[in-house]
This record gives sequence, structure tokens and C-alpha cells, in this order.
Amino acid sequence: MQQEPTEMIYAREYWTGDSRDGAIVNGDGYHYYRMSKRGLIKEAYEFYEMDDGAEVASPLPEMQNVDWLSDLGFEDMEALDLIEEDEFLRVKAMIKGPAS
Repeated sequence: MQQEPTEMIYAREYWTGDSRDGAIVNGDGYHYYRMSKRGLIKEAYEFYEMDDGAEVASPLPEMQNVDWLSDLGFEDMEALDLIEEDEFLRVKAMIKGPAS
């Protein structure tokens, strides 16, 4: 029996508090996710903007293979904003930095 391919969605979640890297205290930003339609997170990044307008992104490897519903205890996916793949890829590209 062949397994049905898992279609991915792209989503973001608003957060407030301290950034993972410690540069922002009591700030806000977004967590960006590439995940299955059923809620299994495959990739995750934290994103925020500094006071000077600089944008910062960092990977969230601890969120890989975490299930939004069963592991994080959400009843549904309503806390997430669905986004286009391009927006997710823009944040992901910030991790790699500018081409040399």
C-alpha cells in the first residue's frame, strides 16, 4: 500500500516576549512554519525586526517534528496565519545570509 504524499502548508504565529537570541526583551515577532496540513512541523524559524529596522531570523530546530495539535496542545490551527510559500522562503533565506 503506497503512502499518500503529505501536502505542506506555510504558516506564521505571532509571539511576544524575549527573542531566542536574547537581542530582544519584551519584544514581538513571528514564528514561521513549514508544516503538514495535519500540524506536523517540518521547519521553523523565529523572525523579528529591530528598532533600527533590521530584520533578524534564527532557526528553531527544537520545533522540527513537533505536532501543533498533539504535542503543543492546541485544539485547532486557528492561532496560525496561513502565508504564501514565498514569505516563508524569504525568512528562511535570511538564515543563509547574503551570497559571497
